[in-house]
Amino acid sequence: MILQKTEKINRNRLNNIPNFNEQTKEIILKYLSIENEYGYALREMSAKLENLDDYCQNHFDHNPIHHIESRIKSPESIIEKMIRRGYDLTFESLRKNIYDIAGIRVICKYIRDIYQIIDLLISQKDLKVLLRKDYIANPKETGYRSLHLVLSIELYIGNEVKTVPVEIQFRTLAMDMWASLEHELRYKSKNNLPLSDQEALKQYSEDLYHVDTEMEKIYVSTTKGVKYNGI
Repeated sequence: MILQKTEKINRNRLNNIPNFNEQTKEIILKYLSIENEYGYALREMSAKLENLDDYCQNHFDHNPIHHIESRIKSPESIIEKMIRRGYDLTFESLRKNIYDIAGIRVICKYIRDIYQIIDLLISQKDLKVLLRKDYIANPKETGYRSLHLVLSIELYIGNEVKTVPVEIQFRTLAMDMWASLEHELRYKSKNNLPLSDQEALKQYSEDLYHVDTEMEKIYVSTTKGVKYNGI
């Protein structure tokens, strides 16, 4: 597992946050008081995923997860997202609307692995599905493919039981490669990619999806000894 730790905020960073004012400062200070909850949730959810990967190895002789990445969203990113989405700049609004403070990216080998892990994960009683968006079955107009799942997890902190949301993005290796490079290209071009390049990127996404499904056919036929009939 790769854990990308967020730099602890200090007074200088606090003052350098865009749109910093007393209202923003109040939100951030309140958020920092419960930031550890998201860290606990991240570790608990990552452990669940790693345990499920081991379970699949023991019962199906296959590790579906290639690797896991995780991060806690920085206060700067939280404020930027609230402003961009038009949310009220209050701590209550942050808790209600920002689900991806604790974020995990799960990179799987095959498309079928994604759905298998999700089915096993959401069957656990201490988890509740808050949001599910399947951009694998229904890709975005750009060609982006991934499955986004927001789960709330129960945490025992001291003598309290708290529920904290965690966003998990599931991708295959091919989908992750495309998404990472597409994001960099859009960032470098300041979202001003020519239409021809946008269409090319969308076609590359289709090509990689075809590679994903063809590789999966080979995996199923060679390891399971059965004809592949789709996901």
